Amino acid sequence: MVLFLWRCASAPPPPPPPEPVVKKLESPQVIPPSPPRGIKIQSVTYDRYEMVIAWEKSADPDFDSYRLLQSIGGSKDSDTILVTNDVSKSTFVLEKFDPTKENWFWIDVRNTTGLHTSGVRKSNTLEMEAPKGSSLQTMEGRYDLKIQWTMNKDEDFEKYTIYRSSVADMKNKEKVKDVLLREDTIQVLSLDSVYFYHLVTQDYWGLTSYSNVIKGDYQVKIWEQEYSIVQTKKIDLTNKNLFGMIPPEFGKLLNLEILLLQNNFLAGDIPEELWDLRKLRVLNISKNQFSGKIPADIHKANAIQEIWFANNDFDGSLPHQIFTLKNLTHLNLSSNSFSGNISESVSNLENLRYLNLFDNNFMGSIPSEIGELKNLEFLSLGKNNLTGSIPPEIAGADKLESIALFENQLTGSIPIEVVTMKNLVYLGLFDNQLRGNISHQIFENSKFSYLRLNDNIFEQVNYDSLCQSGYNWANSIYFDVSDNDFKDKLPICFSERVFYEIYSSIKDKE
Repeated sequence: MVLFLWRCASAPPPPPPPEPVVKKLESPQVIPPSPPRGIKIQSVTYDRYEMVIAWEKSADPDFDSYRLLQSIGGSKDSDTILVTNDVSKSTFVLEKFDPTKENWFWIDVRNTTGLHTSGVRKSNTLEMEAPKGSSLQTMEGRYDLKIQWTMNKDEDFEKYTIYRSSVADMKNKEKVKDVLLREDTIQVLSLDSVYFYHLVTQDYWGLTSYSNVIKGDYQVKIWEQEYSIVQTKKIDLTNKNLFGMIPPEFGKLLNLEILLLQNNFLAGDIPEELWDLRKLRVLNISKNQFSGKIPADIHKANAIQEIWFANNDFDGSLPHQIFTLKNLTHLNLSSNSFSGNISESVSNLENLRYLNLFDNNFMGSIPSEIGELKNLEFLSLGKNNLTGSIPPEIAGADKLESIALFENQLTGSIPIEVVTMKNLVYLGLFDNQLRGNISHQIFENSKFSYLRLNDNIFEQVNYDSLCQSGYNWANSIYFDVSDNDFKDKLPICFSERVFYEIYSSIKDKE
């Protein structure tokens, strides 16, 4: 049995209600922050003391800061040299800089959102122009080299530097000095040697320019001949038939050491410029026609060693200044007309080796101070008007080899100290008024090449010693004791050469 039920069940439930729809609200559109506008460098200027960087001001309302950056040359590295929050600041002064290199600057501007923008770079104008070079020239100086150059007028002038070299191409040059004042354009330099010079002009930035090269020397014209003031050290014009006066231009030859003008026809005064030659060692003007007095300025020539003024017509007393020349080794004033006494100040000439005052008009006594001249080898005071005795003190000059006191009015005897001088080879005492005995010791000196005692009033001599001396008495030019007041006649050995030869041969065997 099948049971059918039809609509007997309850009604189905109603469908669920639809879900509510949530309506979304639209959010407002957000605008992202914008970076600041780039700032342009307006100028980069400089002078000797500062470099000024200027830029335009930021107009960004959200401005926060400027950052100024710098890079040098082609370097990728940069340095921040300024950070500022002052929007009105638009310049910066740089005190340490080198305009010979490219200094690149730019501004990195930042706003309050932290965004920033770098502007376009700008560089300084390169300092490439070297200072204007100077023109260098010599000026005539008296004792030194005087140089002059044209003044540099650049605003960034720093200094001049003088260089010298021994060669014209200035290789291996050495600095002489720096000159810091632009107006200081004359310098006086030493002229001890010949050098080539040039001048380097430098500006504040280290850029340099070079002058022309000059030779540190100039020529002096004397008697149609040109002489280098630096290289001329000796001039020999002996026997050149020169007339007139000595040109004062000799005084410009500041390195002159030897001047030989003997055997000419020169006259007048000695130019005072000669005494200013600081290196003059030898001056020979013998056998000319000079006259007058020796100038007192001679003491300025304190380097002089030899003075040869013989055979002229100088007169008057010797200036005391001549005895201050400490370096003097040779003094020859023979055959002039000098007068007065021989000063005891002669002892100041401690280096004197040769003293010749022969054939003048000196009077008075022989100064005993001559014996203090320990280097004296030659002494000639002959043919004057000297009086008094021969001072034994002169034997203190024990290097003496030659003593010539002949043709004076000397009296007394020959001091035994002089007779026994060990280095004596020449003794000329003839034509005086010497008296007494001639010591036999004088004939024991085997070194004598000249011994003349004639024309005095000696009373006694030992003839045996005389004959045994071995001297060539037959040659009266060199050996003579005649014309004295000896009681006995001179022995035959004095006139016969054969006896001289016999005695000489005997003496040689002793």
